[in-house]
Amino acid sequence: MRKLIRTDLHIHTHLSDCGSPAATLDAVVAAGIEAELEAIGISDHIFLPQHRERPVIARQALARDVNGMRIYVGCEADMQSPTRCAIDAEFAATLDYVMVAASHLYDPGVEREFIDEPRPMAAYMVEMMRGAIETIFADIIVHPLHVPACRFSFADFVSAVDEAALREVARLAAASSVAFECNPSFVRKYSEATKRLFSLLLEEGCTLALNSDAHDPGGIGCRGSGYATEEELRALGITEERLFRIEERVARTLR
Repeated sequence: MRKLIRTDLHIHTHLSDCGSPAATLDAVVAAGIEAELEAIGISDHIFLPQHRERPVIARQALARDVNGMRIYVGCEADMQSPTRCAIDAEFAATLDYVMVAASHLYDPGVEREFIDEPRPMAAYMVEMMRGAIETIFADIIVHPLHVPACRFSFADFVSAVDEAALREVARLAAASSVAFECNPSFVRKYSEATKRLFSLLLEEGCTLALNSDAHDPGGIGCRGSGYATEEELRALGITEERLFRIEERVARTLR
């Protein structure tokens, strides 16, 4: 039986402001090999124009394959409103894949068109997800319904979200081949909320991307007690057939 976590595409390096100084490009590659991953992806943050140099630096510095492990370079770009992303299609075309955050509601450049309460914030994030899908270039919507540096938790937003609206966006994502990220650390920390959210996404035909969102080499490959086990992930109904495949995405781009 193949491992569910055979790739980790949500990895931040020291190039991101939030990345650990220990997360050098060489250290990230070494950690991926140690975790016995088939592929890793560098996805440093882009929410300001000057951040666009980050994937360029990573691509120039890294080989595309090290000891049989493939190395992809993408980014984590912010949706800054339901109709505006921090990157455009032309820039996205230079990357191996694109992750879009529809929940960085307090980042610079994000339009604050919401009231600071779970229900309106959740509704705004659903519209941001819709906008991410409609960019055409988004491959994965990362940490859905999780707002960093917020007084409300992921569980609060999952409880508050309009299920019908979320299902509609999930169907749009499935039809557009846009995956949702499932972070195994959330499965461990918010078991009931993750079960509710990802069961809904799977019911609507979505694919999932299992990633660590590591900011330090130690988390790459979803290793450690803070991450759910493969058995816990399978208990949510996650199987190999429902996972995002980076190689399939790259193959579509090269056609």
